[in-house]
Amino acid sequence: MNGPIPSLLERMRDVRVYGVIAIAIAVLAALDASLAWFTPSLLLTAAHRPANPMALSSFLFASPGGVDAVPAAVILFYFGRDLEKKFGALAFLGIYLLCALGGAAVGLFVPGTPMGGGPAGAIGALVVYAYLWPLNRVRIFNILTIGPRELLLIMVGYRFLWRFGMGGMGGPGGASGLAVLGGAAGGALICAVLSHTSAGSQYRRTLRTAMVGDAASWSSLDWDAIPRDGLHSLTVEELDRVRAKAAQQGIRALTDEERAFVHRLRLRTGASDPESAGVTQA
Repeated sequence: MNGPIPSLLERMRDVRVYGVIAIAIAVLAALDASLAWFTPSLLLTAAHRPANPMALSSFLFASPGGVDAVPAAVILFYFGRDLEKKFGALAFLGIYLLCALGGAAVGLFVPGTPMGGGPAGAIGALVVYAYLWPLNRVRIFNILTIGPRELLLIMVGYRFLWRFGMGGMGGPGGASGLAVLGGAAGGALICAVLSHTSAGSQYRRTLRTAMVGDAASWSSLDWDAIPRDGLHSLTVEELDRVRAKAAQQGIRALTDEERAFVHRLRLRTGASDPESAGVTQA
């Protein structure tokens, strides 16, 4: 007989985080609208202390603007599936929470307004989706087919202008308009990390190092160690020009083409040296 804990863990593998978050956002918005005593958004006092400590467990999934919960839940339900499939449940949850925190933190600039991260988390996830699959198109409610970029423009542009610009900064609408920008900034930060750690980015860095050398080799560059014997006069002239430029403007001023030129001469030097090339003479 199987124990209850392994059985529970097996069932939890089938749980989709994107669906749970979407449902949580919708349920919290419904309870907020129907129960006068229930406030899932975080309210801060003048001393920046929680006026409703219970909201610390729900504000990252709350929608201060109320109606913002609907598009946020739709975005997570239809676009979150592919993100969770690519990154896994925990990583997807981390992406959402980071963007939600960024959106909620923006609420600090609008004192006296409720702080919630539901719409911001959804917008951040949509930014990451648009970065990974910009040409994908998703059919929503089996009625509307739209791509992530178009939906992102609608959500950030319309919601920001209407809820913040035209609607003013006061009230939940203003905070919501700013929060989507915080969520988008969090998504952009994640995209920057993905770009830096991607296989393509690593390949480009490796290729550049092979062509121009690494930073350590340039910090210890000895121009006099490059032999001129056997070099064409034009090559020597170009070497002198690059050396003079580096002396006047610094190594950082050299272009990749100039660095590659010097690096090839340095490799040629190493190859011409039997000991550095690992060749022994009889």
